[in-house]
Amino acid sequence: MTDVADILRNFAAGTHRRGLLQGLAAMGAGGASFLRFAEALAQAPAADVAQITILSQPGAVPDILKDVTLPQFRGTNPATAVQLEIATNAAGYPRMLTQRANPVISGGMFNDIFAQRGRADGMFTKFDPAFVPNAKKLPAGMETPGGLGIPFHLAPFAIMYNPDRMAAPTSWNDLYDPKLRGRVAMWDAYYDGYIMAAVAAGKPPSVEEGIRAWQPHKANIGAWVNSPVVAEDLVSRGEMWAAPHWGSFMGQARARGNKLAFVVPKEGGVQWTGHMQSCVGFSPKATELTQRYLDTWLSDECQLAWITRGFF
Repeated sequence: MTDVADILRNFAAGTHRRGLLQGLAAMGAGGASFLRFAEALAQAPAADVAQITILSQPGAVPDILKDVTLPQFRGTNPATAVQLEIATNAAGYPRMLTQRANPVISGGMFNDIFAQRGRADGMFTKFDPAFVPNAKKLPAGMETPGGLGIPFHLAPFAIMYNPDRMAAPTSWNDLYDPKLRGRVAMWDAYYDGYIMAAVAAGKPPSVEEGIRAWQPHKANIGAWVNSPVVAEDLVSRGEMWAAPHWGSFMGQARARGNKLAFVVPKEGGVQWTGHMQSCVGFSPKATELTQRYLDTWLSDECQLAWITRGFF
């Protein structure tokens, strides 16, 4: 009986993993053999890798990657295409989990929460320093907690507001102003606004304490959001007047013409970090190419673009 590894050696490097597996399923491949084949194919050696798929945040980020990093990568790896999968972490990561037995995304950008979720779920692998030479430029102490991933940009999380509707808040407690009844948009998936509410109340950083601080003022919450774009549009149109938000996303939205402003109140804000991650389940060559591509995010040209075009 032919071994799976022998079969794999007969496939061209450019075979698309998911399409091949779908074809096998249509031909009625047995369950156990199918699973062994899928696992082996994910690790298949290849002299060339035709394409890698990278998870990208939406907004201005894909254009930065296309304009700055893809030409850099093509210059040294012309045989490998980079496909960007554009999605928020909240939408993209669950899809990655469902594709775990037949992974498609070999790397990407993850915020603090999903960088740690992926580490706990065993989704990420370590970077080889030889493949990411630009990582040497990072300041000491900037490592991703847990030893997996590399930070590549930073963003403040504080208060976005409509300058035509209200003055700049000077405190997180200003969101409790009765004039803002029904005018504050809050996240139902991220809890930094509650953490800062606790700090403004004189408590340690705590989601629970922040929720208690908000309890008497819950009438001010006029919308629950789970998308940066939705929050930005609501505040820009004046349906909501303020929202805890990321300064970088606000900057991108304002550059698109939205009526928005951003302020870090006297109590401060939360620092968010973007982490590049390399995913498990791929051949050594695909992993190497993924990490070499992600290294372009730390190049001087891309770092300048993160600041000037992405507002990170």
